[in-house]
Amino acid sequence: MKKASKRTRERRMTRREFVGGALTAAGVVAGAPALLRGRNLNDKLDIAFIACGGRGNDNIKELTVAPGRGDVPGAGAGRGGGTAGALAAPHPDENVVVLCDVDQVALDSASQRFPKAKTFNDLRRVFDSPNAFDAVVVSTAEHTHAFATYLALTHGKHVYCEKPLTYNIWEARLIRETAAKYPKLATQMGNQGHASPSRRRIKEILMTGVIGPVREVHVWAERAWGLQDAASAEKFDKPHGFYNGIQIVDRFKEEMPVPPTLHFDLWLGPAPARPYHATYFPGPRWYRWWDFGNGTMSDLGSHDNDVPYTVLDIRQPLTIEAVSPNVSVAHRELAPATMSVTYEFPASPSGAPPVRLVWHQGESKPPGWVPDWGGRSQLFIGDNGMLLGSGKLLPEEKFKDFDPPPETLPRSPGHWIEWVNYAKGTGPVPGSNFQYSGWTTEANHLGNVAYRTGRKIEWDYQNLRARNAPEAAPFIKRPAYRAGWDDILGPRR
Repeated sequence: MKKASKRTRERRMTRREFVGGALTAAGVVAGAPALLRGRNLNDKLDIAFIACGGRGNDNIKELTVAPGRGDVPGAGAGRGGGTAGALAAPHPDENVVVLCDVDQVALDSASQRFPKAKTFNDLRRVFDSPNAFDAVVVSTAEHTHAFATYLALTHGKHVYCEKPLTYNIWEARLIRETAAKYPKLATQMGNQGHASPSRRRIKEILMTGVIGPVREVHVWAERAWGLQDAASAEKFDKPHGFYNGIQIVDRFKEEMPVPPTLHFDLWLGPAPARPYHATYFPGPRWYRWWDFGNGTMSDLGSHDNDVPYTVLDIRQPLTIEAVSPNVSVAHRELAPATMSVTYEFPASPSGAPPVRLVWHQGESKPPGWVPDWGGRSQLFIGDNGMLLGSGKLLPEEKFKDFDPPPETLPRSPGHWIEWVNYAKGTGPVPGSNFQYSGWTTEANHLGNVAYRTGRKIEWDYQNLRARNAPEAAPFIKRPAYRAGWDDILGPRR
């Protein structure tokens, strides 16, 4: 498949496409104008998979048809990406031409299924022969997302990158601005629920005006992985928060031999060098360490904060404040298990009022929470009532006669299908494209920036800085990348 040319005339993006075609454009194939790239619709994408274990393996399954499984209509949705009654679409069945992983076990396993694919351990070497593939799927650990994604974009490749899109805010802005230079490339972040029917249903209910203008939203995810007191770790983080029965509260002093099947130096990539320890690899062990990830905030926040970002007209927050009840001062190494973050968004140009959004992770819950609301959901608070992420209106008695609106917003054929369709010229811009997911990634990372500074920060979106907290700078962008990785990304601001 011929890659998109860098010299192709760039068309002006509509505002809807610019923020991701969040609801009205996402995944609508019927009647949508094809992007004229001269594609035979039976052609398959030649894809390079950078990381092929864990989420990488899941993405391979979503983009190929395993022998004997057959063509499953409407598949490729995953994690809420499709729905009964959604526009039927065949399961993608693309070509696996490149496999890359730092874990030789994962690489060998994938290579046995796709023996014709070229194999690599170093993601940088994948791009030594860029004509071998059309598209890239990035499923590495968080701290190397931007490197694989930037190389893919600047080589003119369609890119699907797992969430969060990048490790920090500076990288998110770089990826977003770089992707904007290549509007004919298909981009999609792996927050699969963005394609779900529930997003559209919430929007349809809010559009009726039944609860009035939304002025406050609470989002919660009760996963409590990360640093916390010993009793909470024992209760909520037993599988991941301990090593040989000892709670993980800092680096362990002993240096462990690197497993012979792991290219640990390549796994570290741009992060500062440190001796290997089993508490870092494989995932999700790395997820809690600041050098490699950003804890629950960037992980589940990419999924769950996406709901208000999608259905409300909010963009860049004005202020952000974060607190953790049992880790009041940010640890130099580990992200907190429990934390709440309060964002203040201004009134929108469309006339919607200012919105206060509060994120809760771990043991933190919104005021009035009851188990019936679930361990992971959203609550929209309007002038006349409340709406749960499940679609239930509160108080129930007040809305018992509410007649649910008909489906008016188009449904997605599936999160991966959106990406494939745009790459082939048969559908609109994917819903979680990098113009949309770039700014939502920035917003989520700001929660951790506020927490790590210990201050309520005033955000200067245009200049990518906290006006009142210069000490936030090293959390907005990594102060330095390791040699061999420090010359890959674009000019540093």
